[in-house]
Amino acid sequence: MDFLIDRWTELEKRFGSPVMSPEWFRAGAATLCPPYDLKLAVREKDGALDGVAPIGRLKHFMSRLEVLGTTLLTEEGGFLYSNTDALMEMVEAIIQLDKPVFLRRVRMYSEEAKIWEKEICARGLRCLVREERLPWVAVRSDWKSFEKQQISSSRRSIFRRLQRLAEQKGEFKFEAVVPTFENLDQYLDEAFEVEVSNWKARRRTAMKYNERLGGFFREYARLATESGELRLFFLRVNEEPIAVELTTLHGNRIWILKIGHNEAWWRCSPGILLMHNVIRFCFENGLEGCEFGGTDEPWLHIWANESHSAWTYRIYPGSVKGMFQLGVDLLQLTGGKIHTVAATLKARKNSHNETGQAQNN
Repeated sequence: MDFLIDRWTELEKRFGSPVMSPEWFRAGAATLCPPYDLKLAVREKDGALDGVAPIGRLKHFMSRLEVLGTTLLTEEGGFLYSNTDALMEMVEAIIQLDKPVFLRRVRMYSEEAKIWEKEICARGLRCLVREERLPWVAVRSDWKSFEKQQISSSRRSIFRRLQRLAEQKGEFKFEAVVPTFENLDQYLDEAFEVEVSNWKARRRTAMKYNERLGGFFREYARLATESGELRLFFLRVNEEPIAVELTTLHGNRIWILKIGHNEAWWRCSPGILLMHNVIRFCFENGLEGCEFGGTDEPWLHIWANESHSAWTYRIYPGSVKGMFQLGVDLLQLTGGKIHTVAATLKARKNSHNETGQAQNN
């Protein structure tokens, strides 16, 4: 993968997402294989790289293909391409592998969504589709105007009261860190300890307890430090970290990758206070926005003034194994809107042309 880095970086600029960057997939290749068996589909034309599909075969009872790491990392995933021909060729190559395919949060009006849907229908593949919304904050004004328009006066009053509760315990400080190689491990150790001081420890989902998850984010943090994009945000009381966000500054936006708080400080809601300060940081430092990533949580809509529309696809070949996996997934999936692809695609056949450009930010 290393020999593609420079050309991959140029290709990724078309999409502007850190989860499509070479750093993200280099970290995945180094720490997530196994359980993934990496299958990197690359398309070149006239010596130029014009398509990359970083697909991994997830080894479990019924192997499936997905963009490397999307199940563990719960972020959106997609292919990189410079033109429609490159994308079409990669999609056809993936389909010919005759394996179930999992595509998380493909932007709804993108060329990728259109081509996958065209191929699904043309080839008679079975598919489950889930609609998802990815909230984010667009910076269009100064901070005071945004805070007044987006956040109710009662909510702002609650934020001030929560901060006063923290200040009663000692010196309250918001800290934005651009790590160096010399202090990176120190800050990551603090972040991991904060994240483990709440429900994530009880469920064993914290980075400190999940070897692959923790290993991935340590490796990604190292690579993002090298590129100058890693940002860590802390809330501290008397220098004790009570909340943390691991983020990256990419495409002039903050992208939030991991969050954590110490539940011993629950009375002052440190996670909410930190998010409020991080979004304020975006406004006061001339950034374009703040991408929440992860899953759509109700509390994020305190600040979110925009959302990306996306589809999550589960695609199955018509083989016996494919149909068996479809049955297994149908039994496991609960909640949310699950549609059969025929009904979904028919219902929105005309919407692509009418509102496509307006929905992609």
